[in-house]
Amino acid sequence: MNSADRQSLQFIMNKILHEVKTFGAMSKDTYSKVSKYFGIEPLEEVIGVRKDKFLKIYCATDNYFCRLINARH
Repeated sequence: MNSADRQSLQFIMNKILHEVKTFGAMSKDTYSKVSKYFGIEPLEEVIGVRKDKFLKIYCATDNYFCRLINARH
């Protein structure tokens, strides 16, 4: 997933939360608090955690490519 894809997804997440009529207009600070309260993590963090988890599982296998990845980290 490239940077443009991640930014597009984060934009959509932000837009959805901003459009929720229950909360009305929100400042950036209020948006951050609501996101935290509902457990909505920034997309970059979610992608990073999932990538790390994938690499950890994938690199636990015994093949040449995985050893190369492990050597770089």
